Amino acid sequence: MYYRSFLIMLILAILSAFVYLWQQNTSVRLAYKVSSLQVVYDKINSENDFLKLKINSILALEKMDKIAREKNFFRPDKNSIVYIN
Repeated sequence: MYYRSFLIMLILAILSAFVYLWQQNTSVRLAYKVSSLQVVYDKINSENDFLKLKINSILALEKMDKIAREKNFFRPDKNSIVYIN
């Protein structure tokens, strides 16, 4: 009778340890996945910011061109342009 209860307690202790270790392993694996996904997210977010900036600069040039046409500005001749280094 004593051996039977001891065996049951031993089995419960082993199962508890197994569940605990499995939980810890799963936690570490999920933390690693979250970390790697955070790196991907940051990269995509950075690319998105760059593309937004590029779109805004293109739209700003189109807006300037539209205003210049409305105010009857003209493009200078190639001979009139002076480049300064």
